[in-house]
Amino acid sequence: MNALVLIAHGSKKSLSNEEFVALGNEIRNKDKKFNKVETAFLELATPSIQTVANNLILNKISKIYFYPYFLNSGKHVGVDLPYIINQLKEENPLVEFTLLKHFGKSDRISDIIIDDVSLSL
Repeated sequence: MNALVLIAHGSKKSLSNEEFVALGNEIRNKDKKFNKVETAFLELATPSIQTVANNLILNKISKIYFYPYFLNSGKHVGVDLPYIINQLKEENPLVEFTLLKHFGKSDRISDIIIDDVSLSL
């Protein structure tokens, strides 16, 4: 069984966190590839990445894909997230963990912006 964990930074503002969770729910409802789709936060909000991963493992998930919902490459994308994923790998050697490219690396972002701007005109 496999799972997708969407990761956001987390915010002190609950509205920001709620918007991300709503996006996760929308993706969960549309997705057909994963047994589970969950949301997690790097900091400032819960649940944490580790908590979500551990809950998935308890529910017999053997492959977990992490999708960083971050626009740019920075310390969190380049250092913090790989560190957390490597810790999870060490603690759970029978589970396959994959850190996917972050949102900002998507080739479709420019198309989304152009479409949104065009719809606003």
